Amino acid sequence: MFLNKDKKLECFRPLLAPFSVLFAGILLLRDFLFKLGILTKQKLPCKVISVGNISTGGTGKTPLIITLACFFQKKGISVGILSRGYGRKSSGCLLVTDGLSEPPSWELCGDEPTLMAKTLKGIPIVVDKKRFRGGSFLIEHFNPDIILLDDAFQHNSIYRDFDIILVNSSDRPKDHKLLPMGNLREPWSCIKRADLALLSKTNLAGVSPFIKKKLEKTSLPYFHSSIDLNPNLVSFQNKTTMTVNQLKRKPVLLVSAIGDPDSFHSLAQKTGATIVDCLIYKDHYSYTKNDWKNIVTKKEKTEADLILTTEKDILKLTTHVKNYSIYALSVRFSPGEESLKKIAKAINL
Repeated sequence: MFLNKDKKLECFRPLLAPFSVLFAGILLLRDFLFKLGILTKQKLPCKVISVGNISTGGTGKTPLIITLACFFQKKGISVGILSRGYGRKSSGCLLVTDGLSEPPSWELCGDEPTLMAKTLKGIPIVVDKKRFRGGSFLIEHFNPDIILLDDAFQHNSIYRDFDIILVNSSDRPKDHKLLPMGNLREPWSCIKRADLALLSKTNLAGVSPFIKKKLEKTSLPYFHSSIDLNPNLVSFQNKTTMTVNQLKRKPVLLVSAIGDPDSFHSLAQKTGATIVDCLIYKDHYSYTKNDWKNIVTKKEKTEADLILTTEKDILKLTTHVKNYSIYALSVRFSPGEESLKKIAKAINL
């Protein structure tokens, strides 16, 4: 079983209420200033689609960006991707890939942009905290028809033609309190800025009555989406290939450092593998040599045949791996044909 989040934190959440109220006030004031035009949005000379969420992590933004990039690329529309590059050990505007080159390192680019660069071909990717500057770099050097903004729902200073928001389909009432009391990045009312909502990973946990009711009270069109497994596992270290079918009844140790480890656990169960134990680290965690020693010790103690992780984590774990059996589940985000048609029609390309 996965470890629960720190229960001690839950005890202290009521004490954080004043900070949530202050946080809400600041965010609502910011939105109001944008509406008045006191705070302005900068516009890039191309179509811009934003993918984001209203709660903290784990909704599937990176897989959706990859799906959208492939969708438009197949239609002959040139695409560029712009991300903040959360957790990267660099600053300013950085070219992750021109669409052909290998990214310099996940430490410099951030784990998610690096994963996108290794998955996608022919699509330039830039990281920059200042989105307009990063977008201008993409325009100057690659002139894409569309720029996909990764994790930009709260980044209002750049104009977008279409705003997609991902909503965790299993959200409960206690999740829908503002940070730091709950998981909301901003008040739920701010969801009205979006053009379309996608309920994430509905194939894994269904849709909670709570979140369905909340969405139905808005005028926002929403669609179900799923996270599905690709047939082949990912391994950046081993040359041998392995398929999902080969995991059946095989004892595996799960290791992850993502926003929603429960979904990874559910996907691993679907493979038919025997999960002997699991290790969970905080989202975007940078593994150390000592962490890797602990992982290997756990694998040997549990007599697992291999270590199974996520695509994002294997990028960081293979820094420490030498001739060891570690593989990652490869996933694809399926937003459904109707939502893709709606997005394409809205941007008129």
